[in-house]
Amino acid sequence: MTHSLNAQVFKTDPARFGAMTCQQLWYVEQETLAEGRVCLTSERAKRAFRRAERCISSSESILPKATRTYLDQLRNSARSKGCAGF
Repeated sequence: MTHSLNAQVFKTDPARFGAMTCQQLWYVEQETLAEGRVCLTSERAKRAFRRAERCISSSESILPKATRTYLDQLRNSARSKGCAGF
């Protein structure tokens, strides 16, 4: 099966971000990065997504604009909640 970054599907509607915990937001962020084949940096994320397809870049610039916008929304929501690491 060929993976297409442009075909990335967002499992969580951004409208739900406000109701999510910091842990849930972290998970969705890391899952989105892993599915987009961005190399994860933390050991925790690497363990959580060790079965993900091999990463191809450490730069989020490889992600389509829609994915980067999704991550911006997620991170803004996390920061507004005071989540650590965002």
